[in-house]
Amino acid sequence: MNYWKISVKGSTRPTTTLKAQAEGVDHPPETMQVEKKARPLLEYPALLYGLIGIVGLLVLLVFAMKSGLDTPFASSDARQYAAIGASIAHGSGYRDPVGFWPTEPAYDRMPVFPLILSLGMGIAPNALDEVVLRLTNVVCLALAGVAIGALCRRLGVRPVLCLVGGLYVSLSPILIHLALEGLSEISFILIVSAGLAFAFSGPRYLYLAAVLLGLGPLVRTNFILVPLVFAALALLYPSARRALIPRATVKRAALALCLTLLPAAIWVTRNYALTGRFPLLSSIGGETFYGANNERAASDLNFWGGWVFPDAIPGETPKAVLAKRLPSDLALSDYYYSRGMAWTRNNVARLPRLVLGKIVRGFVPIPWANSPSPQEYMAFCSRLVLQVLFLITIPFWWPGMNRQYLLFLAALGISHLITTVLFFGLVRYTFCFLEVFTVPCVGFGIDRWLDRRRRAKASFAVVLTS
Repeated sequence: MNYWKISVKGSTRPTTTLKAQAEGVDHPPETMQVEKKARPLLEYPALLYGLIGIVGLLVLLVFAMKSGLDTPFASSDARQYAAIGASIAHGSGYRDPVGFWPTEPAYDRMPVFPLILSLGMGIAPNALDEVVLRLTNVVCLALAGVAIGALCRRLGVRPVLCLVGGLYVSLSPILIHLALEGLSEISFILIVSAGLAFAFSGPRYLYLAAVLLGLGPLVRTNFILVPLVFAALALLYPSARRALIPRATVKRAALALCLTLLPAAIWVTRNYALTGRFPLLSSIGGETFYGANNERAASDLNFWGGWVFPDAIPGETPKAVLAKRLPSDLALSDYYYSRGMAWTRNNVARLPRLVLGKIVRGFVPIPWANSPSPQEYMAFCSRLVLQVLFLITIPFWWPGMNRQYLLFLAALGISHLITTVLFFGLVRYTFCFLEVFTVPCVGFGIDRWLDRRRRAKASFAVVLTS
């Protein structure tokens, strides 16, 4: 079987005779009798994807209205995204009016999510920012479910399991919470899953898929590692390396890689023109690094392996005071980087325990709050179910799953592990960056288990009738 084809279409399963089923023949020769059946409704892509999108959107709207569309955001991240999106929509450029340098071009937050928000704010200029942001995320999450369903179908999963997989993503408690909190991970899942669905839809969509995947780092900066790790793994993996030998394949793969890196290159060039620093994707990295590598994150179990706002680190100068002393956001980031590196150099012996905390906090599916709410337990259970299904279906999805997709998952996992070790562990990052993309594997594994069960029943029936 060639696992390295650009496109893997959804398989069709004709109903064969009992003898053919017993022999495990999925596609019998023309001489074998095949019963003709009406095509199931979910076999029609428009109906399948429409059902995922409509059901997901309606349920999400109910959740959004019950939680309060105009409720102020608890997260400063959401307020920043909304402010930058409003600045773009009003024609004031990519600026952060609620930041410490409101009149200067911003380069701390990545641009794709604020650009999406600016479209909604342009459509409804008089609506509250909270309403626009929540409704935008609701639509993006419903579409993300559609994209995951389409990706599952392209990888050969039967339609009913594509429906379940798409709705699992759209109605995931973790993702609903993030959507209503106004965070950017929803747009990341939508963009990447749509890019993957196009990538497995045929060669003519390869370059469109590459551009969409290239937008991933402009939402989550660490996604910039994924195409590079994927290319390295493809060269190291023998089957993938042999598939790249033909010159035409090499050219297409090289062009696709360049297109994937192009959006980030444009953003880095823009930031270089503004700051003179190269390469610079975001100036928030210093604060993120110091918040993850400090005394409190290493010694306080409530923050072990997680992130601490620098103002909450004992003895640290408040951020507002530093912003008055320093000339730019980049200078502030440099200051935090130096603080984080100084602590790391002085506490090398404590790093193994801190790294363990990062991995545990990022990957172990337990509620981390001191007094978890019922909603947190629901999120924990939904994540645990996905992890368990992914593991127990390995014998079923591993033999036949598309190797390109598994290589992509490996690149995601390695990139996320590097990010977790260097920075910090967080459920929201692990689930949105990695675990969501295991849904096609679970669907494929259950699909193959059902096939094996069907063949076993057919074999048993033949024994009884013989």
